[in-house]
Amino acid sequence: MRKLKILDLFSGIGGFSLGFEKTGLYQTVAFCEVDPYCKQLLQKHWKGVKIYDDIKKLKGQELKEEFGQIDIVAGGFPCQPYSVAGKQKGTNDDRYLWPEMFRVITEVQPRWVVAENVRGIVNIQDGVVFERVCSDLENQGYQVQPFNIPAAGVGAPHQRERIWIVGHSKHYGPLASEIERRYPQDDARSTEGENQTIEFERTGGSRNDEALENTRRTLRQGTSIGGEDENEIRKEDANKFERSGETP
Repeated sequence: MRKLKILDLFSGIGGFSLGFEKTGLYQTVAFCEVDPYCKQLLQKHWKGVKIYDDIKKLKGQELKEEFGQIDIVAGGFPCQPYSVAGKQKGTNDDRYLWPEMFRVITEVQPRWVVAENVRGIVNIQDGVVFERVCSDLENQGYQVQPFNIPAAGVGAPHQRERIWIVGHSKHYGPLASEIERRYPQDDARSTEGENQTIEFERTGGSRNDEALENTRRTLRQGTSIGGEDENEIRKEDANKFERSGETP
């Protein structure tokens, strides 16, 4: 079975690619990372894999010509515009780079998109930024589902909530059908496989809009409840930076 090709944006030290590749089903064909130290680590652990420096100069057509069909575009676009540790300037921050990630997605046209950011993206600017990310993808034919997955949910000793936005292109057919084609072992032969397929079917078709709106509403409400905690964190971070002489 052919491994799915990944374009890893805002790569950092390669956490996305490491997680994908540990399954044995994926292969990273290129990174995009500007930080020199991170690039050194990527070069060490992914020898020979190309690293692009600037997402603003990344061209989808060139990527398709060099690597063929890219199956997944993944990346944690910069969180500084939304983080409680910063000034939360949102779209007014120079580091607001979702439009660049979205441009690459529209040019590459992958089957899947996996985007990640801090919890603050859900409610900043009255939810406009979060809705734009989801709507941008939907307008390009992606079935979108956001998730709030904290680090504690996978065994870490701290909360560290993160918003994951997963999109599947409708141009490649229904999501359930693609899963059955790629992973026939999870077909009706196993109860677990049946349950998984049904779950994906519930988020598609005529119920899709309602399911997505309910999910987004729940995320926004959950974030509002945490407002007092975020204010406390902001004060603690401000005191820390003041002591160290740094500016968040």
